[in-house]
Amino acid sequence: MALGGSAARRYAEALIDLASGPDEVAALSSALIRLRDALGEGGIRSLGDPSIPLARRSELVTRVTADQPRAVGSLLQLLVRRRRISLLPAIAGAFGDIVDRRAGIATARITTPVALDEGAQKALVDRLERASGKKLRASFVVDPALIGGAKIQVGDHLVDASIRARLEALRVQLAAQ
Repeated sequence: MALGGSAARRYAEALIDLASGPDEVAALSSALIRLRDALGEGGIRSLGDPSIPLARRSELVTRVTADQPRAVGSLLQLLVRRRRISLLPAIAGAFGDIVDRRAGIATARITTPVALDEGAQKALVDRLERASGKKLRASFVVDPALIGGAKIQVGDHLVDASIRARLEALRVQLAAQ
């Protein structure tokens, strides 16, 4: 799996290097997402199906990408020829990650025991942005097992400030005595 992730990242980096400016980067990003969503798993599987002649699959890619940026059409043709079209969803994700990283945007996953309303979510994200000095793209998850508090993951950094984690730490401390 690591190889697939690194291959997808390399394709995404090569594609982003072809972009001449921020507008083209945005166009490439939206084209990748549109194609990934439009093709879906079934379409991607069909484009990778070796029982369908390569010329037919290539023709389908040409039709599907006719109104997309040329670089995206060329990428899909390359992926079909190299039997790597299954990487398309990972490439779209890696492309977005690279764009975010270059813009100084970090991904945050915030887990709370109860759903937060929009105002509470915004206030929490604002505090985290001030504390981290980064712009955050946050997603919220509910896990009632946390009891209280929150788990916040920004990139590879995890802060577990949940009641559940505190109780577990207390249990370990008491067991050690």
